Parts: sequence; structure tokens; C-alpha cells
Amino acid sequence: EILARRAAEPGRDRKSATIAERVQAMPAFTEAGTVATYVGVGPEVATLPLITALFAAGRRVAVPWVDRGELRLFELRSVDELAPAPFGLLEPPAELRGQAGRSMEPAEVDLFLVPGVAFDRAGGRLGHGRGYYDRLLARARADAARVALAFECQMVDQVPMTPADVPVHWVVTEAGVQETGLSFP
Repeated sequence: EILARRAAEPGRDRKSATIAERVQAMPAFTEAGTVATYVGVGPEVATLPLITALFAAGRRVAVPWVDRGELRLFELRSVDELAPAPFGLLEPPAELRGQAGRSMEPAEVDLFLVPGVAFDRAGGRLGHGRGYYDRLLARARADAARVALAFECQMVDQVPMTPADVPVHWVVTEAGVQETGLSFP
């Protein structure tokens, strides 16, 4: 139901731009030296403007790619390094992923911008059910900020959570920045 609502959401480009502006105004964003972000495709909140802003500010940018059922992080140096991948994603191509010095560990990241299907105001996040992001975020530093990007139509009263699910500190929608109440160092 949420996926259908997101796909039918009018004005996604305008709303994505508003979300990007809100994220760029957050201290967690302005103070982060290294940011890991998904590359928004299709009906997801667009992240290429945020990636471009990070490059312009001289920050390190990591993007995920799937390796045998796990997310790995790649240090992106230009949006031109992204190529179509399975599931309609954009990822660094294999020939770049193998380059020395381009792999990044989650512990190097100050801020994670995370996608999802549904979110609640307490930091609950529901992905596509494979646990990729939960396993990646579980390997992050305790002081790394976790910010979910979503359209307001993706917000629900409560997301079912298990002990393996990693909540986010903030959910940013076109309507505002929602602090989830999850303690943040």
C-alpha cells in the first residue's frame, strides 16, 4: 500500500527538492565530513542534488552497492561513476569497486542518509524486507547520525520492529524534520 502511494505521489521532484533543502540545513549534515547516501531512483526521494552539494562542499561521499547479499560502501568521487544495476538501482560499476582505496567501512561514516518504504515518528523504518540497511547500520559508529528521507505519504503510525531493526534519529519529509526521540550522542 505504501509503495503504491509513493509511486502515485504528485510533485515528487518538488518535494524531493524541499527535503534536500531541509537536510542541508541540519547540523548533522553540515558537520559531517563523510556521508553515506543511497542513490534515489524511480519514486524514491531524489538524492543526486544532495550528493552534488556534498561534492561542492569538499565532503567524502559513500554510496552502497550489493555484494553477495550485503551492502558495501564505495567512495564516490563523481556522479559520473554511477551506472545502472539490478533492481533499477544506480551503483558504481564493478571495475571501479575493485580500485584500491575506494572501499569504505561503515565506521568511517559520520552521517547515513537512508531510504525505506515506511517510517514512523519514533524512528521505525521498514525497508524492502531483506535487511540490507539494518545490517549496514549495525556496523556504524554509535555516534553516526541516521537520517531517513521520505515523502509524507510514507509515514505511518507505527512500523513493526524486531531487535535486528536499526531505527533512525530523524525522518525528513517535505512537511518537516521529525526528531524521533532516539538518543543521539
